[in-house]
Amino acid sequence: MFNKILTGLAVIVILASCGNQDGFETSDSGLQYKIVTKGSSGVQPTEGQVVTLNLAMSSGDSIIMEASEMPLQKVEQMWNVKGGIEEAFAMLSKGDSIVAKVKAGDLYERTWQMQVPANVNPEDIITCAIGMEEIYEVEEFQRMQAMAQVEEIDAYRIQALQESQEQMDTDIAIIDAYLAKNNIEAQTSKSGMRYTVLEEGTGPKPQIGDKVQVIYTGNVLEGDFFDTSVEEKAKEYGLYNPGRTYGPFEFILGTGGVIHGWDEGIALLNEGAKARLYIPSPMAYGDQQRSEVIVANAILEFEVELVGVNN
Repeated sequence: MFNKILTGLAVIVILASCGNQDGFETSDSGLQYKIVTKGSSGVQPTEGQVVTLNLAMSSGDSIIMEASEMPLQKVEQMWNVKGGIEEAFAMLSKGDSIVAKVKAGDLYERTWQMQVPANVNPEDIITCAIGMEEIYEVEEFQRMQAMAQVEEIDAYRIQALQESQEQMDTDIAIIDAYLAKNNIEAQTSKSGMRYTVLEEGTGPKPQIGDKVQVIYTGNVLEGDFFDTSVEEKAKEYGLYNPGRTYGPFEFILGTGGVIHGWDEGIALLNEGAKARLYIPSPMAYGDQQRSEVIVANAILEFEVELVGVNN
């Protein structure tokens, strides 16, 4: 629907730049504007809400910018400014579209807070075609952004695993041999990582986007320890750093803030659960050497405890 609006606005821009002044009104502050489309909702954003705008700007025959679903937070102090594009924003309800004419000097210096380019006359008229697509609460919009980020991360990780299939197969064979040698029964995650639940949790399972707190200790498979969030274990394994604060590690699940194996493994646990994750290198640091202990293609083993889940 709004792609069609944006296309329609582009036509209006072209007509306006060719000198068609019909239908434009002038506000008390001197802003020239034309309402193109009136949405059926009549709903305007309130202070702090986020709107998404379709926006096209032109000067003469030149397109200055085009943007689709551009987010903008409503701040009364800004939207109450008269005579510029801010006044046009304030006229819009969800589903509305408008064409407004603003001076280049106002647009660059006041709205964009930048110097007018040397090749631009501050008195030049910029034609702005604007459509208000949606209105969101801040928390809802942030979660939508996070979910979009998750989709991008998932697609990247799937591709990375496909490109590292040979290494993945090699690592899984090594992990399975280690598990068999030590009589460890393990489960398999969707990507092929092995894991064992040492103690079941009684709380909820975390969802993507939840904030989780995890106590952990990590070592390379059948090798040295390289990190822990537990002070006593840090001292035991020669990893203690007096300048570090020990305790649960907090991150947002599924948003790429940790390695793939953690995002996938922690999502399998209930709050309160303890588990051991056997992470093949393509789901950890791949062929990157991270330290003297974590060499290229290192298989990692983590003992983790999910101590907190917050939506």
